[in-house]
Amino acid sequence: MIRRRLILATAASGLLFTASCKHKCCLNDPQNRPSPFRPQAPNSPFLLPPANVPTAPVPVAPPVTGPIVPGVGPGASQNFSSPPSQSSKPAPEVLLPDPIPGGASRSFSPSNSGQGLLGGPTQPKTEPPVARPAGATTGLPGFVKVENGTASGRKPTLDGFDTLKRGGYRTVVYLHPAGADVSAARDVAEARGLTFLAIEATPEKLAESLTAFNAAVGDRANRPVYTFDDDGVRTGALWYLHFRTVDAMNDDAARVRARPLGLTSEGDEAKAFNLAIQRHLETR
Repeated sequence: MIRRRLILATAASGLLFTASCKHKCCLNDPQNRPSPFRPQAPNSPFLLPPANVPTAPVPVAPPVTGPIVPGVGPGASQNFSSPPSQSSKPAPEVLLPDPIPGGASRSFSPSNSGQGLLGGPTQPKTEPPVARPAGATTGLPGFVKVENGTASGRKPTLDGFDTLKRGGYRTVVYLHPAGADVSAARDVAEARGLTFLAIEATPEKLAESLTAFNAAVGDRANRPVYTFDDDGVRTGALWYLHFRTVDAMNDDAARVRARPLGLTSEGDEAKAFNLAIQRHLETR
């Protein structure tokens, strides 16, 4: 009996404690959470701002109407002006070349509108070909100008001697074989006022022939001088040795110069001259 009373007393005291407890552990119940403070809604239709809050409107800057970048220096904003438009830009000035003295103007005109301001392309001026005097080498077979004041070729004809005289030549040098009769050639040359020199040119007497030849073509009193033979073999050989001994050319250069004058290795006489030339150059 006493035990039942103790149980009932304990349960009653627990209910009383729970109903009066305000501890935070009781806030976990949504029904017991406190509500935030909510002010009462105003009854007036006019809403008044809170105290200590400015009611004047914030001043607004006027819109910018001038240039975005201001000028520099005093009064620069007054002197600044916007760049002119493309429509007011003047047309570019066209400078034309001065007209050629004594010629027509090349300025733009309807007549040359299809060729530009400077006109059509000019045609290159071609110099007229130098007219060679008629009969400059008439009667002179194999004529070759060697250097200033000297020329060489084959034996002239009668017209050839006349050509040499008209060309201003003073001397003719005949390189003849041994025992040849040169009287006819001498008479024809001297009859036209030309100095006639005869030199025997053979492989056996090559050294004496070369000495006489170098003296004849080297004497400026004889120039202009024309050397000749019958077939070119003797003139080619002596001109080759002249280039080697007097002009101090090497073999290749001397052969290039002497080949148009008759230097060759074909034929018995040419081969004999080549052997004599070789022996002469070896003994120098």
